[in-house]
Amino acid sequence: MRTAPSEPCSRPRRRSLVVVLLLSAVLVPASLLTAPEALAKTTATEATKFATFEGAWKGRDEAKIVACMETKGTATFKLLAYPLSGKSRSMKPEQAKATLKTYFKKVSSVSLKDVSPKKSPKNVRLYEYTYKPAKENARTTHLRVQLKQDKNRLWVLASLTESAKPRK
Repeated sequence: MRTAPSEPCSRPRRRSLVVVLLLSAVLVPASLLTAPEALAKTTATEATKFATFEGAWKGRDEAKIVACMETKGTATFKLLAYPLSGKSRSMKPEQAKATLKTYFKKVSSVSLKDVSPKKSPKNVRLYEYTYKPAKENARTTHLRVQLKQDKNRLWVLASLTESAKPRK
């Protein structure tokens, strides 16, 4: 019969420490180890966020537009048609969703065309926006969409501003 050794064996502890270190090295994402590469990945996603926004706006999907916002942040909206009627409002996602739902009920035939100047900031897009408000003629305006980076360096919707299209 074996008896328990008087001194604890450190070998099992060393093995478990080595296993933990190896697992942590494997589980740490490479983007956290190389900051410049991580920065490149986050800046590349702004185009993806604009594409997501465009698809949601064309589909008049308020839930997908609100998903472009920070979950606990705000975004500024200024739309010429009802319910904002040209007023600028800073809204949380819940408020934005309700406002956009009302807005899209009153608007049809939505189309967007990117007309951003070549020298515009990378986080801003300017669209030629054509839509038909209920019981009115179709109109074309400019829709300026601005993104910002949140604390996790992800691109989120910062503001959405509709303005009259300048006359040529």
